[in-house]
Amino acid sequence: MLKKLWLLILLAALITLEGCVRTTPVAPAGSDPIQSPDGKQPTPTATRLTPLLDLEVFVGGHGWASNADRTIFYNTRDFGENWFNVTPEGFSAQGAGWGFTTAFPNGDAGWICQTESEFTSKLYTTIDGGRNWQTLTLEFPCGLISLINTDEGYILSDMGAGAGSQYVSIYYTSNGGQTWDLRFEHEPADSDDHGLPTSGTKSHFVFLSVNNGLVGGSAPIPGSVYLYRTKDGGVSWFQSECEGLPVDENQETSVEDIIRIDSNSAILPVRSYLADGSTATYFCSSTDAGESWQYIGMLENVEFFDFGSLLTGVAFGDGKMFQTENGGATWTDTSAGLPPVVMPVAVNMMNDRVGFLTATITPATLTDNRIYMTGNNGDNWQSIPGNVIDSILINPTP
Repeated sequence: MLKKLWLLILLAALITLEGCVRTTPVAPAGSDPIQSPDGKQPTPTATRLTPLLDLEVFVGGHGWASNADRTIFYNTRDFGENWFNVTPEGFSAQGAGWGFTTAFPNGDAGWICQTESEFTSKLYTTIDGGRNWQTLTLEFPCGLISLINTDEGYILSDMGAGAGSQYVSIYYTSNGGQTWDLRFEHEPADSDDHGLPTSGTKSHFVFLSVNNGLVGGSAPIPGSVYLYRTKDGGVSWFQSECEGLPVDENQETSVEDIIRIDSNSAILPVRSYLADGSTATYFCSSTDAGESWQYIGMLENVEFFDFGSLLTGVAFGDGKMFQTENGGATWTDTSAGLPPVVMPVAVNMMNDRVGFLTATITPATLTDNRIYMTGNNGDNWQSIPGNVIDSILINPTP
């Protein structure tokens, strides 16, 4: 009963803070009521080891995770207490010789795209938390995926790299991947790159809405941030800058993520490499769909981070956990609330209060992990079971 009370308190916080929740791009149709599992009060130290890594849990309690080498995918229906193996039949991430990418726009929908050759890919899609998967053949290589909802999305197809360049094409679907519209393509023989340079590494790709998208990455150009924006669905691009970013002309940078908050708001973390060997992560934010960015603040030697809203987020680095309530302008050390013994390795914030922390006792392999939950933006963390049910999910609960 005490554990049920703990979860009910968290759910009450979700309802109270509904107006400032970081939600999915489009909520699943016919969302089910939130359920709270029974059990005992969680303790600061989890008792179960799990292979779970890279959690993405959404409002409503449904979510996704994978193991360290991303060969197995899991889905939860109860805020992470139980995880079902929902790996698509026929999928194999080992020995194929080609990479794969994933996207999870909400706790029920998921895409796994695996390149099979220079000209074809296999796309696995689900809209019911992995209970059923559809397998589609694409006539182009895979790349980064950005889903607007279960039907609409983009793939930044990787056409290969060489001599400091990375050629890409951009495809759009409005029917869940059944058909695709080519929106953009680099032509090696054509000097017109339509605003998106062939040079540089394109490591992040996010559409905030069906027309407004962003590509971020890195290039060996000191004093510049590799960030480009489209407002016509990927047809044309232009460089976007963060006003006030304190990077001098000798510093090289890389875009570390593009965190979508909603269709108009996003957080842009930019990492800079300092002369003394340390790093600085600068946080910029936008409230006009990426048309303009404002520098907010910075934190040194960050290893990982996430934001649950435009103002609230957590970060970890140098063995310390930090919390911000003002978009990254200032950070408070909340290390006293970290679980003992284990090493934090990843975080996922569901909204401005509730989030999930993955910690490990095997940092070399990330195979023996424990899962924790916060209800106060990382002030402290309580363990959750993280039970792995190592069989394909047949009849998931709502």
